Amino acid sequence: MQIKLDKIMEASECDKALTKIAQGKQDAIPVIHKYLERQIFAVAYSVLHDFSLCDDVVQETYIKIIEKAASYRPGTSAKAWVLTIARNIALDMLKHRKFETPDENLDMNMSDRFDENSILLSLQVKSALDALDDEDRQIVTLKAYTGLKHSEIAAMLGITTEAAKKKYQRAIARMKELLI
Repeated sequence: MQIKLDKIMEASECDKALTKIAQGKQDAIPVIHKYLERQIFAVAYSVLHDFSLCDDVVQETYIKIIEKAASYRPGTSAKAWVLTIARNIALDMLKHRKFETPDENLDMNMSDRFDENSILLSLQVKSALDALDDEDRQIVTLKAYTGLKHSEIAAMLGITTEAAKKKYQRAIARMKELLI
């Protein structure tokens, strides 16, 4: 019950913050940061697979929020609106990024994001996510890590809600196979 109340509070606070930002009150950005920073990062990682670039996406997302807040329609899903911006920035970064040789070493920032006891499990989950195709990985990340509804994910990806549900179920089944 408490989790549901927290989600309602989060949605309400994010909606109010976007309305304030649209009115030129940039001091509301910390509210977005408080509730959505980790989810923005997760969306970026699902696209880019690079922790350092994900930090850039988070920062660029805040800039775009300030620039585009006037286009947000109050009462709609603030989370979906913000995460769509983050996904678009990540996709744009991926398109314009020069191909570099991948760093085979683990990103040192990873220890900042996970406690030591969960690193192994995190690496296994990351490996399972990486085994999925791009769209399936994004669907799982958007559903599992950000809590978006299938209909919101479908709208972001330009697919039907039913397709989003099926792809999510298949991707989770595939991940379970890989993790066993």
